[in-house]
Parts: sequence; structure tokens; C-alpha cells
Amino acid sequence: MALDQLTEVLQADVARFPRARLTVTRGPDKGLEVVLEGQPVVVGSDESCQLKLTDSSVSRRHFELTGGPGGYRLRDLRSTNGVRVEGVQVMEGKLSDKVRLTVGRTELRFEPERHEIQWPLSPHERFGEVLGRSLVMRRLFAVLERAAPTESPVILEGDPGTGKELLAQAIHARSARREGPFVVVDLGASSEPLMDSDLFGHDVSSARPNARPGAFEEAEGGTLYLDEVAELPNGLQAKLLRALETKEIKRPGVGGTAKVDVRVVASTHEDLEAEVKAGRFREDLFFKLSVFRVRVPPLRERPDDVPQLVRHFEAKNKGGQAVSDETLQMLTRHDWPGNVRELRNVLERLDAFPDLGGSAIARALGKNLDATNDETSGAKLRQEVSNQLLSLPYHEAKERVLESFEKTYLLEHLKAANGVVTRAAQRAGLPRQSVHRMLRRLGINTSDE
Repeated sequence: MALDQLTEVLQADVARFPRARLTVTRGPDKGLEVVLEGQPVVVGSDESCQLKLTDSSVSRRHFELTGGPGGYRLRDLRSTNGVRVEGVQVMEGKLSDKVRLTVGRTELRFEPERHEIQWPLSPHERFGEVLGRSLVMRRLFAVLERAAPTESPVILEGDPGTGKELLAQAIHARSARREGPFVVVDLGASSEPLMDSDLFGHDVSSARPNARPGAFEEAEGGTLYLDEVAELPNGLQAKLLRALETKEIKRPGVGGTAKVDVRVVASTHEDLEAEVKAGRFREDLFFKLSVFRVRVPPLRERPDDVPQLVRHFEAKNKGGQAVSDETLQMLTRHDWPGNVRELRNVLERLDAFPDLGGSAIARALGKNLDATNDETSGAKLRQEVSNQLLSLPYHEAKERVLESFEKTYLLEHLKAANGVVTRAAQRAGLPRQSVHRMLRRLGINTSDE
């Protein structure tokens, strides 16, 4: 399939579906409810859930509801006790009428309302380098197509690997600042002093050879992209707010002040509104940055986009072997905790080891699909892997082995630490920020079960 066939213009439309309510009618959290307006709502015992339950028989992330034409899609998130709809256990299904849901010892009522939700949809299936035919992505594109030509700040919220930086680049490319610089500052990989100097410059009074302007001055006339803005310490949040309000920065040391003309696009994997409520992020800075606040959906919420993304990556890797329909179905069913980044890495591994068949797919997806413990077949597989590695250039083979080791090593420490990154870093003898960087690079999302 040619790449231009993957980017055809879709029919402009509006997605319509009813607003609904999900109310706890029995159990320790009786009376709790959440209004459903199309946004994904996860129900479970984890703090990150939109409807958090205290029932000990409920899994951390038990099930998810997402709106769309025809009603709401329910999906069991591999819970321990399952989800029952009117007494019948379901893994996935559409809810369009009033029904009773049971999870653990908790009963909930799903009830559509008369009020209709309307989502304007983009007629396009891509925004810059980010692709998606699904309703949630076309809704996202519709918002960004309106936001891009303005001068207003944008906040992109979403899991690692969802393409937030690519969206920021596309916003810049569609703005009047497209001829100006696009400057990236990764706030999640820096200490407070480094963040300060990266944003506002080094102390030029010290006459250090590496003294240079900060990102605000480097982005003059263009766009400044602040990745993981929730990592900013409180003192730097105040400094950033002053810079945005006065369009002026104070250079460190005796560098004086400088007028700056930049547009800020920020991103985070945190829910910034929740960070404000918890007192970790300034409310005034949140309002200043969130003129356009959009959520970038994870790949697990848009499985219909997986085939399109697979064919897109195949088109870019012209010498690779096409993925079979059977493999494509397996890839579509995967939850993709590492999102599009993980999908791309899996396809690269499958392309490197095309002769291993189902075993390669299973291992690429981090699963053990081999039900037998047969030592002979295990030894044969190891020999095949070894032969494939030997066929690669040294540095490429070393990189693949190292990535596999790092992923296995970190996942084991995270498992032992119950998913707490700080504890896993202590167990591994590594700085917490280093572990966070490694997790992002490997496409491991610690917020998922």
C-alpha cells in the first residue's frame, strides 16, 4: 500500500452520542458518580482512575468506558474478578441503554441521558507526522487545527510514547512562526539548576567557555516546547510565569534582562489539573499555559489505528517484510503500554528476526505464548536468536541485546517495588531521574498494570 493511500482526506463529520452517568449503587463507595461526555473513564482502585473505588475486590484498573457513535464502549482491563453486565460477564461490548454493572462487591448503574454530545471531527487522518483514523484522534486533530494558527499556549497531556513532541512540531509548522526556531527543553531529565540554565541561560559573568543564552532567547520568534512541564520545581514555575506574562527574562549573573517573543507549547504525562489540586503545580501558571489543553489518547484507546500505523512504518522501512494479517490481528489486540513508540520498536524487532515466526512476535510483545517447557525447543530458539544476532553488525546487535537486558532488568525491579519508580531506582542503585529516562526510552509506562 502506497503512503499517499494512508493519508487520504476523510469525510468531515460530527460524532454524536448521548451524555451518560455512571453511579455506584451498592458497595463501600455508594453514591459516587461520574459524568460521561465521551472522554475515557477508567474505574478501579488506583489513584489515577477517574472513578476511584475503595472496594478491595476491585482491580487497580478494572474497566474502561469510552464514548462514540452508537453508545459507549466497555472494555475489561484484564481485571481479576471481571465485569458483569446484567449478570453476564463481558470482556468488551457497547452500552447504549440503562444497565447494571457489577465489579467485585460493587454494583454500578450506567444510564444515558437525553443531552447529546457533539464532537467536531477533522476531515484528515493525520496532523503532521501523527496518524490516526479513529474518532478520538480526528477529534484531537480538529482541536489542534484550530489551535495551531493562534499565538496561544497549548498543553498536551498524554502517556509517554504517544507522539506529543511530534504534535508540538506540527503545531509550530502550521503557525505563523513556522520560519522561526523550534526549541525543545526536556524538563524531566534535568536537575533544578540545569532547568534554570537551560531555560534562562548560563551565568555569563563567570566567563565560562560554555556560557550561552537559554532556550527562551534561542526560541526568539519561534516556538519553545517544554517537555514534562509538571517536573518544574515551584521556584522555576514562578519564574516561568513571570516570563510568560512580561515577555521578558532576567539573565543569570549580571546579564541584565532580555525581551523575548516566543510561543510556548508544553507537555506532560501527568494530569495537570490534579497536580494543581494537590498543590504541586501553580494554579496561575496552569491557567496561563492551558488556553488550549488537549489530551493525547494512548494507543490502547484507539486499536483501530494500529493497522494504519503498521502499514505506515512498513512504508518507511521499504526493504522490510510485510506483516501478515494474522500478525496484524495479534498486534491490534495488544494493549501497548509503551504506545506508538513501543509499536515501532516491536516492528523493528520483527523485521530484524523475520524467521522466528510466532516466537519472535511473542517475545517482541513481551509475552510468553509458548505453553510448553520443552528444553529442546528452547535451545533451538536460543540458537536461532544467536544466529540472527550474528548476522547483524556488531554495534546493532549489541544495542538490541542491551535494550532487551535493560527492559527485563527494570521490569523485574519495578515488579519487586510494586511499580514505585523511586524504590526500583534504589534497588538498582540508580538515580530516580535516570530510571525515568530509561523507562521513557524503552516505552515502559509505569502507570499501567
